[in-house]
Amino acid sequence: MLTADLKFIDDATREFREALSQVVADHEAAGRQARAVLGDPRSFAARAIRASAPAASPWDELVGPFVRTEGVQARLGITRQAVAAKAARRRLLRTITTDGEHLYPLWQFVGDQVLKGLGEVISRFPESEVDGWTLAAWLRTVDRELGEAPLAAISRGDLDRTVEVAAAAARSFAA
Repeated sequence: MLTADLKFIDDATREFREALSQVVADHEAAGRQARAVLGDPRSFAARAIRASAPAASPWDELVGPFVRTEGVQARLGITRQAVAAKAARRRLLRTITTDGEHLYPLWQFVGDQVLKGLGEVISRFPESEVDGWTLAAWLRTVDRELGEAPLAAISRGDLDRTVEVAAAAARSFAA
């Protein structure tokens, strides 16, 4: 492992320890034992990593990295049902693996929010006609009309033009 990787692990461990210490102290102050609320420490650690760390995937280079539903919940502070509803309404980009796991490209988040304007663009592509993988690839690939990847145009704030290009692309995908 590289020195930079070890430093990242040390820094993240220190920050996690401080945050977890506060959570444990808060529960103890409320008269609850941390183990009773958080469960077994190994299980808790596994859930915490699963909820926040992107999973490595061969698709990362083109359309990833990804977080799972739990990661979206943690980022946006919403329920599992709200994540599913946002994805179903195309306000959040979801890709579904062959084994049914729902993954969400990490690049669609800016801090604790979905990239402004992304929902307007991806809602032009009905999920019944364009799957999340195709849409993710389209967003990350240079478009002739835009002269850049649609995601880059959205990030720059060129929303009106990107919505027009998305509508035309959606029609061509549906044809």
